[in-house]
Amino acid sequence: MAIMRARRHLTSSSLAPPPSPIPTAKGSRSSAVDDQILSEYLHKSLRIPDLTLPESHFAASTHRSIPEDIDYGSVKTRDGDSIRRILRSAKACGVFRINELGVSADQLQSIVAEAESVFRVSEEVKTKFGRNYDEVTGNKEEFVWLRSEEEMVEWAEEAIGCEIYQSFSKKMERIASKLHELGEELGLVFSENRGWRAQRRIGETEPVLSLYRYNHDSLMDDISPLPSERNSESGYHALTLHLPIQHCEFRIQSHQGPLSFHASPGSIVATIGEQLEEWSQGEFKSVSGEFIFDSELHGRQASLSIVLKCSPLNLNHGHNKINKVISIVDQFLIAFIFIILYKVVMFLFS
Repeated sequence: MAIMRARRHLTSSSLAPPPSPIPTAKGSRSSAVDDQILSEYLHKSLRIPDLTLPESHFAASTHRSIPEDIDYGSVKTRDGDSIRRILRSAKACGVFRINELGVSADQLQSIVAEAESVFRVSEEVKTKFGRNYDEVTGNKEEFVWLRSEEEMVEWAEEAIGCEIYQSFSKKMERIASKLHELGEELGLVFSENRGWRAQRRIGETEPVLSLYRYNHDSLMDDISPLPSERNSESGYHALTLHLPIQHCEFRIQSHQGPLSFHASPGSIVATIGEQLEEWSQGEFKSVSGEFIFDSELHGRQASLSIVLKCSPLNLNHGHNKINKVISIVDQFLIAFIFIILYKVVMFLFS
């Protein structure tokens, strides 16, 4: 409509007939005058009207923060630029990515067959070991890896057999140790770089290691909502570390709105939990998220991911340090008071 109005405006007012050629012979106006008339005509005719275009449908997502992508080595060495990027991403959108953790795509693929046997058990077994199994949605199942060796062996004897369990357990523990190590390093990063005095300590919360299975057969029938539309899967933890076993998208519901980005095997997606948001007095933003697997890319084979929910106690490192400093100051103050009292008493009795 704006273009039509501009066209009518040009037709009615701007496009006057061009000036007739004026001879430049003796006694006529100079060619300079002719050039001026012609230039004025061209200026009016070629003027482009001001057009107001509608806002882009993607304007909101264009300005949205993209989670930072950091190498794990730079986290361990406390590279200044990498640490600043982690903190910036945690404040802006509550999520960032860590690469080169030391878990290869081949290592992840090696557990797929054994992981399938974990979920392909009878409903009777799933009911008996209810602490291990949970159906999150119609197309997503969760298996919780319990820390108690005794409970896991009891489950293995009935579910997958001890031989498969021994192999599967070693692979899961290797991955779990890498994730725990990353969680501890990130805890130190946040503790060492906070710009406030923590009002509360991080309480001891047992870490939860889960294996998720995504069934592509029912993906079209059961489209899962954004995480904000159901109870948060992160629970009351400081950090959640997500490790996909296949290529996929990761989707979050943040304070800025929904956001999705690519995730690859061996790359960790770290999301901020409610416990860390409260500890940081709202500076870091908690989010909940989930992996989205493309059924056309993976076919009918189910997809898998491993997730660790943890609350590193070294987040209290700075809190303890402050308490120690205050304690030392108090000791000096008490010693100084005793010295003064001693001198007063000695003066009175002398």
